[in-house]
Amino acid sequence: LVQCIKLRNSPSPALARKLVAEMLARSLARAALFGFLGSALGTEQADNEAVLAKLKAFEAEFTHFQQESASEMEQLKAASAKEEAALRERIQQLESTEHRRLHATQDASISSNTGSITANSGAIADLQSATDHTWLILCGALVMFMQAGFAMVESGCCRAKNVQNILMKNLVDVCVGTMCWWAVGWTLAYGIGDGENNDFANDKQFFGTGFTSADKDGIFTTSSAMLNWFFQWAF
Repeated sequence: LVQCIKLRNSPSPALARKLVAEMLARSLARAALFGFLGSALGTEQADNEAVLAKLKAFEAEFTHFQQESASEMEQLKAASAKEEAALRERIQQLESTEHRRLHATQDASISSNTGSITANSGAIADLQSATDHTWLILCGALVMFMQAGFAMVESGCCRAKNVQNILMKNLVDVCVGTMCWWAVGWTLAYGIGDGENNDFANDKQFFGTGFTSADKDGIFTTSSAMLNWFFQWAF
């Protein structure tokens, strides 16, 4: 304003008006800028206050949520502890019941297995005896084929008119040898009693005595001596 007054007294009124107009325009621009800045600062401050208010509201809600979560967590822990105690008690009951059941089952199984073992041992013994008898009978029959082989060999070493004589001699040999083996041969070779051992010859089981035994009901039971007699007879 002072400058405008000074320029008013200037010798060039046109220049003075131009300068005054520029100064007034600058002043108005500054005033408008300051007003805009002031309104912008006021709006920003209001926005900041609104943001702070929202943050405080969020903080209050978060604090309330934390409190509620802590309370729910305590309730959940209490419920979990109660359920865990109930489950442990149930497990103990089941273990006790299962132990008693297993013990009873094991006793029954042991008793059943004991009976099965007894029955199986008898069956195994019978099977073993039957297998031994079958094997020795088979081997004795195979050995007896040697007699037929000897007959073929002797028949091939003589004239055709003497073949019947050779075959008859082989048949009589088997028959007479069997009777002699049954009467005295087995006795001299193997007729030994329990706990006895004669160096030269024995004197038990003449004519097949002692090969079988009978009980009071008249049931005969064979001994292993009969099977051994057959196997040695084949030789």
